[in-house]
Amino acid sequence: MAGVKAGYWILPASAGSRPFDGIINGGLIFTHVYLGFAQVNRSAFDDSDQSVILFPPGDVGKISETVHQNSNLKFLLSIGGEGRSDDIAYVVSDPNRHQRFIKDSIKLARKFNFDGLDLCWLYPQPLDSSQSLSNLLGQLLADWRHALDEEANETKLLLTAAVFHQRVINPGDADQFSFPIQALSDNLDWINVLAMDFYTPSNSHQQTGPVHAWRNPPNKDWCGSAGIDNWINGIGPNPVKIETNKLVLGLPFYGYEWTLAGKHENEFFAGADPAKATSLEFRTIQEQYINKYGSGRLVNNDAYGATYWHQEAIWIGFDDAHSIATKVGEAFTEYNLGGYVAWHLEADDYNWTLSKAASNAWANAINNPDTTITNTGNTTTTTTTTTNNNTGTTTTTTTTIAAAAAAGEGDINNTNTGTTTTTAASGEEDIDNDQQNSDQNTSTNFDADEVEAEPEESAPPEERGWKLLYDRKMVRPRRPADEPGDELPRGDGNYAMARALNRMTEFL
Repeated sequence: MAGVKAGYWILPASAGSRPFDGIINGGLIFTHVYLGFAQVNRSAFDDSDQSVILFPPGDVGKISETVHQNSNLKFLLSIGGEGRSDDIAYVVSDPNRHQRFIKDSIKLARKFNFDGLDLCWLYPQPLDSSQSLSNLLGQLLADWRHALDEEANETKLLLTAAVFHQRVINPGDADQFSFPIQALSDNLDWINVLAMDFYTPSNSHQQTGPVHAWRNPPNKDWCGSAGIDNWINGIGPNPVKIETNKLVLGLPFYGYEWTLAGKHENEFFAGADPAKATSLEFRTIQEQYINKYGSGRLVNNDAYGATYWHQEAIWIGFDDAHSIATKVGEAFTEYNLGGYVAWHLEADDYNWTLSKAASNAWANAINNPDTTITNTGNTTTTTTTTTNNNTGTTTTTTTTIAAAAAAGEGDINNTNTGTTTTTAASGEEDIDNDQQNSDQNTSTNFDADEVEAEPEESAPPEERGWKLLYDRKMVRPRRPADEPGDELPRGDGNYAMARALNRMTEFL
């Protein structure tokens, strides 16, 4: 599967969002676009003259024509969406409804020139038995894939699904739902993992949090990277593993707002009350908050892989271009995922800021597979090694970006310095070049006085080592394959901690 650079376009679009025809200008940014959301028409199951699937509002035919003005762009119809869980469950729970649902979905996809179909079930809830519902979902996907294979003439329709950030919803509870992993793997072209919404006003009533955390030191299992580990490694009651390149990382183009309890505490987990129950689109955050009040209070906390902005009592957690690029880069270099999908495209600004950041990060990861990204909490260091096949010259470029030491830091301004070392081919002299990279984007303010001090040297070595690891949250090192003697499998979240601790003990 080639790299997926996708996004959902949800109708009706919110006020102020760009017209849909702007999507064709992003031909190099996107490979696939989902139109959401078609809905299940329950009453039509008793009426053969009606379709059991209703299109979202808008001129779908015109939208399809617009998309296909760019011949490289694939167009998928997504069925379900937020607030429609019961409707999808209605279809899944009865095998007699499967064939009608599948038949109508294919008919509409062909009529309006879609390239594929997507099941967006947010999220499964048990009806009679969660296990039986899981099995029925697996049966639906198998039947759907079989129908697509039988129907296809020259071009077969794609089939994908959006899923929760973990393979088990409500693990340990009586009503837990376990996704049918084998059925998803066997029948879907890829799986969109919605690794987002870890801290929201709905589940964090009294404090802020890293809304779309990629890492989460206080609760390492509640973040995007842990979710990907969970899907890859078969953690939970269903131990079936899944191919990493069949997973596509969901990217949030929105955030949430809190009202701070005190003006002197503004970091993650600061006391706060929910300001709004609904989300804020990225372009709204950019236009109505950051552009209005300034970016001086914008914090990229690489310890969490998350961003927040604050002004007096206003506090907003979201992902900006920096955190989006970090996630996309690590999705490829660390996990070898199949791509990413934006949720959702009309929330981006008119410059496609987040979409371009994701696309550039993906291209960089593919073109520079030997790039290693190391976040220490104080800095993010990117080291890239490339070799010119014609001259035999090997170039290593290291870029260091200052960032937050840990949660509780002051406002941070990313400071970029670069060092390039070029080594000639065998038998030639080495060439060293030092340079300053001053053209990289900066978005936050740095105050050296507010960076947390290193652990005291008087502390026992083992305590110093753990504190450094805890405060700085070193990112997993890139590894091309399991090394001999490693007991932890590739993708295991503990792998990096073990490797990092081994390296650190050399200096203690």
